Amino acid sequence: MSAATDSPLAAAHGAPMIFVVDDEPVSADIVAELLQLEGYRTRVFHDSQMAAEALANSPVKPDMLLADFKMPGLNGLQLLARGKSEIQGLKTILLSGMASDLMQGENEFHPDLCVSKPFPVATLLKSVRTALLSPN
Repeated sequence: MSAATDSPLAAAHGAPMIFVVDDEPVSADIVAELLQLEGYRTRVFHDSQMAAEALANSPVKPDMLLADFKMPGLNGLQLLARGKSEIQGLKTILLSGMASDLMQGENEFHPDLCVSKPFPVATLLKSVRTALLSPN
């Protein structure tokens, strides 16, 4: 399932588009709402395979891909690696409830940033800003 939120105000100001992927709908929706309150445009996916298809086929490409690590099908690292291969300059953040997940690398792929769950709202927002502003 996915839902797109693209407020006219955010779109008019060229706000970054962030794809939020988490198989736990409540978690994904909360993260997306927090990002929207900061002025970001978001698109939410509760299925990593649907997110991968959108990365390849959506006419609106994200500036950032933010994904949970543990998901059925593609895990977060696999999805982020696929996103980086599909979209040049894509920023990535991996979310995880286990620090050991954040140390894993797939084919030597490492996300731009990792955030441990549970996280303070300020930590998430600072991580998003930092990743978006970092050079490619």
